[in-house]
Amino acid sequence: MATNNDGHLLDSAGNVVVDFVWGNMPLQPNDVRPVGSKLTYGMDTHNIAEDAWNGFPLYTPNTSGTQSGGVDYITVPSVIGLTTAIAQDTLQDVEMTITTAGAATNSPKTVTAASRTSGSHLLSLTSTSHGFSAGQLVVVASVDATANGTWVVDSSTTTNTLVVGTTPTTSLSLTGLSGTAAGLSGTIKTQSVAAGASSISAGAAITITPFA
Repeated sequence: MATNNDGHLLDSAGNVVVDFVWGNMPLQPNDVRPVGSKLTYGMDTHNIAEDAWNGFPLYTPNTSGTQSGGVDYITVPSVIGLTTAIAQDTLQDVEMTITTAGAATNSPKTVTAASRTSGSHLLSLTSTSHGFSAGQLVVVASVDATANGTWVVDSSTTTNTLVVGTTPTTSLSLTGLSGTAAGLSGTIKTQSVAAGASSISAGAAITITPFA
């Protein structure tokens, strides 16, 4: 039989071959069917559709798929730093039940000093509980032409330091600043279930909180 560009077998009409259908709709590659929508994981036939549909377009029955002890487990992605809409879509794709909390307080933190040897900025803040963590997006202003802009937080501490990525390789040492650092509005500050968490079942609840 012929195959398409993705290597899937094609029938005589040029359509991808399927030998298992759900209702009148064939399951397709990477088909996402969220909990509470089209599949109910408490029903055996639905579990078959979810877990034994592998190696598309071939159907392999009686396999454990992603199940363990009758429970579908998922890998929780990190959505820190993503826009709210993209974060929701990402979590929907792995079949989590999403709650988006009200936007978190996002008062700009004062930057008093900045240094750089190469590749990243070390910012000194007046706030010892600035609330920034790795992966978040922050907007730096009134520091230096090479430091100002929107950056991904590389690392931070609860003392008063913040490391943000940048490209210049020249050295920098500034003190006596009155710059600012604030979370990028509309991007995710926190997620209630950590990325990579194990034994998280399909349909698990997660709360995401964006910066105001």
